[in-house]
Amino acid sequence: MIRFLSLALAVICLSSCSMSFNREWRAARRDGPKSGVEGAWQGTWKSDVNGHHGSLRCVVGPVKNKEGNHSFHYHATWARIFSGAYRADHRVTVKKDSSTFTGQHDMPDWAGGRYTYCGTVKGDSFSACYQCAKDKGTFEMKRVR
Repeated sequence: MIRFLSLALAVICLSSCSMSFNREWRAARRDGPKSGVEGAWQGTWKSDVNGHHGSLRCVVGPVKNKEGNHSFHYHATWARIFSGAYRADHRVTVKKDSSTFTGQHDMPDWAGGRYTYCGTVKGDSFSACYQCAKDKGTFEMKRVR
């Protein structure tokens, strides 16, 4: 029963985060494409461990500090009926014709615990990997125009 209540609470929390994400998504779409990593991205995620996959959207905000951190607000779907949103700060390094990023965020232990990320944005393509205690996989997205 406690496990069910914990899962129900997590679903409610992720759903409320989805409302915030949807507001940001609409604003990013309205503002149009940005340069570098900023703006709206859309694509898919896939687990290398179990083959699970789903749609993925992300809104990347402006640089937050001199270290180059940006807020990445993700919204993912899985099993065709579940969805959720979360934020993770990623440190972005701008290079000549691309940007790379790394970051992490903490989820509950039952959801994998600490997730780490690394990725590259080149032009309109966003490619990244993620890893946690229970899973690892990839993100592939395109800039929304």
